[in-house]
Amino acid sequence: MKVRKIRTGRPPKKVSEGISDRILDIALGLFTTQGFTATSIEQVALACSAGKHTIYRRFKSKSDLFLAVMEFQKKKFIDLLVRIECKKESPLETLKESCRRLLELIVSDQIANLYRITISEVEHMPEIASNLQCEESPSFLRILDLVIAAQKSNELDPIDPKFLTTQLLQVMTGYPLNEVLLGSKEFRSQSKRSKYFEKAWILFMRGAKKKKVRKRSV
Repeated sequence: MKVRKIRTGRPPKKVSEGISDRILDIALGLFTTQGFTATSIEQVALACSAGKHTIYRRFKSKSDLFLAVMEFQKKKFIDLLVRIECKKESPLETLKESCRRLLELIVSDQIANLYRITISEVEHMPEIASNLQCEESPSFLRILDLVIAAQKSNELDPIDPKFLTTQLLQVMTGYPLNEVLLGSKEFRSQSKRSKYFEKAWILFMRGAKKKKVRKRSV
């Protein structure tokens, strides 16, 4: 009769990474629905069907877990934007589709709730302020790269790309997110979001599209 060997010690790296991702994903759901204060390590462990030691082995405290969740969400956020790149040949079309996806993401309940938590906890954890600083956010850097690419292909006016990106994100995400955080239902409907996006894009292009230089007749 063969005796089954019982594995002891830490799990293999791939298994450990999978466990960490599951913890972060579940913690994200709890933080966004309950808030930071109301969520405990015990609740996270229970939802993960794991012991508290499993959580504390990876994260020193609830604050440490929360910061890891923020980084985890930022990575998921930028991954969704990056996937769009291969779908469009024109840099300007890629930029447009990226902004469309960004609008959909920014008004989602999960992202809006995460912003609410960040705003409420930034006083106690100043390090999470970078999530609210436009020029340090992954979405800003991603859109900035696309704006520069569109400028190089002569599809956008070659003005300061950071200024152009800031204005674009303000109309595409700043106003919509602010409305959602204030409880507006304006962006609940897919059709309303689409109509808003098209109007906002037209407005942006009127100011940002490269102007054709008319040749003077001799």
